[in-house]
Amino acid sequence: MEAGKMTKLTVDRVSDIGYILSNGNKEDEVLLHFNECNGKELNVGENINVFIFFDHKKRLAATLHVPIITVFDCDWIEVVDVVYFGVFVNIGIRKDILLSSDDLPLNKELWPKVGDKIYAYLINDNDKGLLIKLATRNDFLDIFQEAPKDVYGKKLDVRVVKIGSVGINVISEEGYMGFIHNSEYKDEPRLGSLVNARVINVKSNHEINLSLIPQKELAIKDDSATILDYLNSHYGKMPLCDISSPEDIKSLLDISKSAFKRAMGKLLKEEIITQDLDKKITSLIE
Repeated sequence: MEAGKMTKLTVDRVSDIGYILSNGNKEDEVLLHFNECNGKELNVGENINVFIFFDHKKRLAATLHVPIITVFDCDWIEVVDVVYFGVFVNIGIRKDILLSSDDLPLNKELWPKVGDKIYAYLINDNDKGLLIKLATRNDFLDIFQEAPKDVYGKKLDVRVVKIGSVGINVISEEGYMGFIHNSEYKDEPRLGSLVNARVINVKSNHEINLSLIPQKELAIKDDSATILDYLNSHYGKMPLCDISSPEDIKSLLDISKSAFKRAMGKLLKEEIITQDLDKKITSLIE
């Protein structure tokens, strides 16, 4: 009899607090508390399927509540509490199970919050009881769907499933596996959170790359790079400023005046450039 698994047992007898179940071996008896019967009344000799878990005293116990996950499979489970040593999740039984801080990001700001979901499975650690483990890449292959080419440019709801040193791994509600490089977001999303991201590449293996940067901000970023490229290749000077005509801006940089002013505003705010409006000159700040 092993915790974390569904097991078929027989009702051997009734006690003051519940049913005593066994597999025919008196040494392998387990209690099914009345609170764990899900409203059902049982008869002695009846064969039932139960889930085996550890109670608060780390004793084997049984429940008729069917778990969302077992030691054999993965699924989405919801975070119901956050404590200093990890997060507790609801697996469908009355007892919540711990995902240890050992398996969470070092930065607690990136831990899941109550209501977030993780894709995970159970392990049976006899010393610590049942614990949650995050799914591995191979576990996601069971729900993976190939992303079609026409998803490019679309916005998708994706769930953060792993946080790495250069970005985050996500999976969409459709089952598309993706990656968001850390250059494609300002604030790092937390594990288990649901974010809306734009597809910027569909790879040959049918996985996707995404971005959390709004398209307008991307355009400003690109236009700022155009201005800086010109300045760096012309000794840090450019014969344009905010009062330059749309025609002059278009002729020199091939961007609109509105795009030019947004990009200039970004560079001025970051104190990368300065303007001489009288002479209509923009210069790099050394």
